[in-house]
Amino acid sequence: MFSGKDCVATESALCIFYYYILLSIYHYFIYFIFIIISIIFYLFLILYSFLYMQARALLKLHHSNICAYKELFVTWDNEISSLFLCLVMQYSGQGDLSSVIKEKRQKSEKIADMVIVKFLGQMVDALFYIHKQSIFHRNLKPSNILVTGEASFMLSDFSTETLMTDEMKWKIRVEENSKYWMAPETFVFSFTEKSDIWSLGCILLDMTTCFVLNAEEITSLLQDIRQDISRLEGVLTLMQNGDNSSLPLFPILFMMLQIEPSMRPTAKDLTDVPFIRECLTVAGASSVKLKKSLPPKIIDVLLEGGIESVLDFMQAFWDIEEVQAKAIQHLASFIRDKSALPYLRMFTELITFAMKTHVDSLKLQVDGCSLLLEILSQEVAAENLRKVGVIPDLLSILRNFLHNEKICLSCCGVLWSLAVSENNVDQALLKSAVPVTSAVLQEHLQNGRVTESACSALWALSLQGCLTENEYEPTTALLLDVLRTNPERPVLVKNACLALASLLRLSEISALRFITDSKGSGINVIKDAYHLHFDDLEVVESICMLTNEMVQYGEMVVLLVESLPLPHPQKVAKNTVTVAAQGHVSCSQGRLRVRERINWN
Repeated sequence: MFSGKDCVATESALCIFYYYILLSIYHYFIYFIFIIISIIFYLFLILYSFLYMQARALLKLHHSNICAYKELFVTWDNEISSLFLCLVMQYSGQGDLSSVIKEKRQKSEKIADMVIVKFLGQMVDALFYIHKQSIFHRNLKPSNILVTGEASFMLSDFSTETLMTDEMKWKIRVEENSKYWMAPETFVFSFTEKSDIWSLGCILLDMTTCFVLNAEEITSLLQDIRQDISRLEGVLTLMQNGDNSSLPLFPILFMMLQIEPSMRPTAKDLTDVPFIRECLTVAGASSVKLKKSLPPKIIDVLLEGGIESVLDFMQAFWDIEEVQAKAIQHLASFIRDKSALPYLRMFTELITFAMKTHVDSLKLQVDGCSLLLEILSQEVAAENLRKVGVIPDLLSILRNFLHNEKICLSCCGVLWSLAVSENNVDQALLKSAVPVTSAVLQEHLQNGRVTESACSALWALSLQGCLTENEYEPTTALLLDVLRTNPERPVLVKNACLALASLLRLSEISALRFITDSKGSGINVIKDAYHLHFDDLEVVESICMLTNEMVQYGEMVVLLVESLPLPHPQKVAKNTVTVAAQGHVSCSQGRLRVRERINWN
């Protein structure tokens, strides 16, 4: 039996127990709420940072046909408890393109052809500019193109990726009538540079049809072409009416309004279309580099003269790619002529200048590199090339055209010739050639001709002491890979062995890597190379020179020499053995054994 006092005590204990339980639950609840709020705040902060970075990129845009963004700031709206990131744009009081189209449509008037030509040139130039910086507009429509003059326009009101790839924000941001201008893929939130091209095509279509289609008809057409591009053919028939001035635009519209994004051109692709190039010229495009030209017959006539007339022609029309390309081909016919010797320096100056000016022309780069290599066969050419300062240009060309076999072959040949013939060349300049030459070897490892040329350049650079300590080991490994990949090419084996010999002379690290390479010891590689080319005196000499450098590392190289079979005396020149063995008679026993083994005669 419990007394009354015991019951009261029990009830008090239970109350205290429940109180602590409730208190604990409350604390955990508060802690849980705090964690949730922290996570939400953290995610919000990440989203804001991402949006802020995208907005910051817009502040850096500077183009005559893009509405400048002046600044950005953040504000809080108490009514909806939301944070807003605000962008301040340049003010334009002349309205937008939608009002121009609306006015012309109401009057059934055409927009002047010159206005359309300038509009197209300005917009392609602006899109080329932003797309080159990986920035997309994402909401291109007539109301987002400001009118700044009679035939002057500006892109404005860019949309960021964060806003346009979130469904809820997209529904708020994009008005229903704006969707008529948007590409088919954007409705599944996929935006690329080609989405802007579709929108520009829709705007161009609206401008060219405003005098024959009312607002409802153009809206229906813009919706229909998302499923069937052939609907444009009916518009073409409707617009003809004896007026052919708009016809050059329709092939462009068919290109821009392809339903499949992969079939649509980029802004860069559009710049190669002849009619659009005319538009860019009329618009005074600032971002697209327009190629100047001369009639081919005039070029041919002007190139019919001698060396001096060709050189004068190159200087007069330095900015015309076709002139420079044909002139370089013409100069090649003079190289072997003795009368060209006084002009070799001017040859190299004009060729390198043409290559720097027209760096996008692959054919000109290939022909220029080949001609420079041909010029190097002349006695005074290397000095001329050094005075012109051609090495930085060659390295720049190699970086830009690393995948091109002909350019790499010629440039590495020129580098080799310059490196072996120059004693006063800037060492810092030659050192910068090492990583580029190594990159050529890695890129063209399977191409025997290119690797031969690159190995010779690397050998010459190593002789000049251009490799740094950090480059010894990876370069040794790369040369071994070259030998493993192309063992059947005698010139390549010779060049690689000479380069390895030079490296081993400079560094023990190279010697260690040569012996212990992870893909197999260099000893076996050299042994295999010797078996393939034992009857080639130049290859055997290079192998002997490599062995000679290994001698200084004592016993560890005895394995190499003892693994080589004795050659036939008549197949190895006596001076070859002397080169390989001289200077080591007084060395340690291990080195003496190597010498005795090498001294085949």
